[in-house]
Amino acid sequence: MHAVSKDSYVFEIKTDGPKQLQKRLKEELTKQRENNRVLQQYTKIQKISHYESEILRALLRAEGYYGSSVRALIEDDKIQYNIQTGELYRIANISIESTLDIPYPENKTSPLVVGAPLNAQRVLDNENFLRAYIAANYCLFNVKLSYKVTIFHETKTASVVFLLQDSPVVKFGDITFTGLQSIKEVYLRERIAIKKGDCFIRSRIDEARISLFQTNLVASVTANTSQPDEQNLVNVSFSVQERHHRTVSAGAGYKSDEGFGVSLGWEHRNLWHSAQKFTIDTYLAQNTQSISGDLTLPHFASPRQNLTLYSELKHHETDAFESEQASTGLVFERQIKRNLKGTLGSELEFSSIVENDIEDTFALLSFPMSLEYDKRDNPLDSRKGWVVAGNFRPYRDISNSDTEFTKSTFAASAFLSFNNFIWRPTFALRGATGTISGIERDDVPANTRFYVGGGGSVRGYKFQSLGPIVDDKPAGGLSFSEVSMEARVKWGDSWGGVIFLDGGFAYENTVPQVEEDLLWGTGIGIRYYTSFAPIRFDIAVPLNKRKDIDDDFQLYISIGQAF
Repeated sequence: MHAVSKDSYVFEIKTDGPKQLQKRLKEELTKQRENNRVLQQYTKIQKISHYESEILRALLRAEGYYGSSVRALIEDDKIQYNIQTGELYRIANISIESTLDIPYPENKTSPLVVGAPLNAQRVLDNENFLRAYIAANYCLFNVKLSYKVTIFHETKTASVVFLLQDSPVVKFGDITFTGLQSIKEVYLRERIAIKKGDCFIRSRIDEARISLFQTNLVASVTANTSQPDEQNLVNVSFSVQERHHRTVSAGAGYKSDEGFGVSLGWEHRNLWHSAQKFTIDTYLAQNTQSISGDLTLPHFASPRQNLTLYSELKHHETDAFESEQASTGLVFERQIKRNLKGTLGSELEFSSIVENDIEDTFALLSFPMSLEYDKRDNPLDSRKGWVVAGNFRPYRDISNSDTEFTKSTFAASAFLSFNNFIWRPTFALRGATGTISGIERDDVPANTRFYVGGGGSVRGYKFQSLGPIVDDKPAGGLSFSEVSMEARVKWGDSWGGVIFLDGGFAYENTVPQVEEDLLWGTGIGIRYYTSFAPIRFDIAVPLNKRKDIDDDFQLYISIGQAF
């Protein structure tokens, strides 16, 4: 029994049907009282009960109860609706009426099957399902569908017939492009999955537009189709507006343990008119100065594969070491599946490293390999999903055949949001570990060892400071462990906050020493959300402060979430 007030009148619903039906009738009648302008004009209880009885009968028919009865009893300011549902009507047969003799695809994916209740919403859902099914399988220029339901009261059944209007069976004709200025037409043509002579499926035109946007070369794409010609061919013309292909970028950040840093970059996304991307980046900071160049060749030897050639010059000076590096390499990146990406590459790095006033030189040849499964909604500001990545990299010093080792890392992050709660909280969790095997720690180049601590690791501690200390300087490790937890909130469109807890340590041995406690840092932060990524301001304190090593707090200003 349910009661809801409308002005001074109250209604109750009593039914012999299932409780779920009773609940739905009550909810729908309540909505009608709130939103139905005609009903709201009635003031006499008799007219209200008559109008609402008709509403309830219509709702019962929509659920499949075509033999139901509704009686309204009025007592003072109260209306009691007594409902006898009768037997539920079911579908006896379903068919498609068409000159093409299309059989009904009755399977587990269709919303409507023989023997199911005659539910109005399911009939509408099935109409949409059939429209998409026919469009994808029968090459029709237009798919216009309606339905007819015949009720058989004697057997408490119904027949549902979907009526398909006549339409020519057509194929794709000429595919043309207009508006191109610097992009090669052959490149765009190879990006779309429709060719002349293919079965005409309208959804494939939308898929082609998406593929053109994904080249990152166009700002807008519209598609126009012709009427079928004498050969039943439909021509498609894509009107394209190109983007600006050159970009200059600049950035700045600050970390109290590393100082200020500024970056400047230049990018050309259409170098040879087929989406080849060339990038030059420079970075100047207190501890690091670098210049690098990347050339990416998209769809290299495969539509799912890119080839990137890169080089970098870098000077790096920290409490642990000072290094001069020159590296060059190439990376094949392949999109194995929608969310699964793999890379395979080769790199040659020449370096001169000064550690504890001793200089060593290396010529490291390495073969980096990685796999990443990414289900995040936004890599720069993840609110839901997860990502798992593994990296494996064998090294060999070609100037010293005795130096061989392998570096492996594994990291995972997960994100969960509650958008219906105040401030739309997001809970984020990250874990990472790694190991270097086949060599003693002191024989590994200092710039290749594992270090923990700082803005991209454990906030609250100095950069690279969580690990073995030799002669009052970080010595790095052959393994590490890290874990981070964040609770993020957002108010309005532009501002948010975060509370975080980070822990980690780098170990001297190849295997992380689980018996050694991680060192923890915690803090709070502010986020300012821009159109591309949040700008973060974090302040963190060490929970395991070490005398004469750790400061009282650390400050970080950067772009993007911490992870």
